[in-house]
Amino acid sequence: MKLMRLTLAWLLVALPLAWGVTRSVQKAVPLFGSKPPVAVPKS
Repeated sequence: MKLMRLTLAWLLVALPLAWGVTRSVQKAVPLFGSKPPVAVPKS
């Protein structure tokens, strides 16, 4: 019973944490893409 409660507690913490890390990485990938930024010429 104690092991089940401990496992459930870890899942309640780990699943949202994993989801948040995944979303953060997905949003950060375009910032570090392979294309260099386009330089805007000064006028």
